[in-house]
Amino acid sequence: MLSKRTRSLSSLPRLAIDPAQRDPTGGIYLTSPQRHYLQRVHRLRGGDPFLVLDGSGKLWLAHWQPQKCQIVAEVEAPPRELPVYLHLGLAVVKGPGFDEVFRQVTELGVARITPLLTERTVVEPGSGRQERWQKIVREATEQCERLHWPQIDLPTSWSRWLAELKANWWGIAVARQNAPPLLQVLPPLRGAVVALAIGPEGGWTETERRQAEAHGGVPVSLGPTILRSTTAAVAAASQVAAFYASLSP
Repeated sequence: MLSKRTRSLSSLPRLAIDPAQRDPTGGIYLTSPQRHYLQRVHRLRGGDPFLVLDGSGKLWLAHWQPQKCQIVAEVEAPPRELPVYLHLGLAVVKGPGFDEVFRQVTELGVARITPLLTERTVVEPGSGRQERWQKIVREATEQCERLHWPQIDLPTSWSRWLAELKANWWGIAVARQNAPPLLQVLPPLRGAVVALAIGPEGGWTETERRQAEAHGGVPVSLGPTILRSTTAAVAAASQVAAFYASLSP
C-alpha cells in the first residue's frame, strides 16, 4: 500500500545519485549536470521538494537548495522490480541503437547487463561507452520509477561470460532453429537468477551454440520472425517481464 504522502509526491522529479554524494547529516552534494537538471529543467526554487534514489532500494524526499540540498525523510514507494534477477548478455553491435537498448531493458526491469564480445562482433566499445551506458540506465531508472538501476559490466568475451555465469536457469536466443518459445521454458521460480544471451547480427556461430549448450544454456525462440539483435534484446526482456508478472504472488 502507498501512503497518502507518497501519492502526493508521485509527480515530483526524481534524481539518481551516487551513495557517496550523501553525507551523514542528510546533505546532498550535486554535480553541475544534476543542478542544471533540477534548476533549469524542472525550475526548482529554494525549498522545493524532489525525490532522491541511490540504487540501494530506498527513496528519499529532499529539498532543493542552491548550495547543498537536504534529505528530510524516507518515503514509501511501490515495488517496481521483477520477481527474478534478470541478467542479459548482449552481443555488442554497431550503431547508436545498441546504446538505446540499455534504456529500454532498464525500463523492463533488467538487473544486470553484460556487453558480449563474440566471434562475429565487429567493433569493440571504447572506454567512453561504459560511462555513457551508466548515464543512460540511471536516467531510465528515474523515468520508470525503479529504485535499483542495472549493473553494467565491462565488455566481456563470450567464453569468459560462460565460465563466470551464475544463474538458476539461462537461455540462448537462436533463430532459424527448432527451439521452443522462451515463454514455454522459463522456470516459474520467484527470486531466481535468470539469464539470457542475445547474439550479434548474423547470429551465433556453431561453436558458440555448442559452447552454450555445454554450459547448460537452453536454446530458445523469441518468435517466428528474424529479429535484429537490438530488437531481440527488448523482445526477450519483455517476455521475461510478462511471464513473471503473470505468476501469482
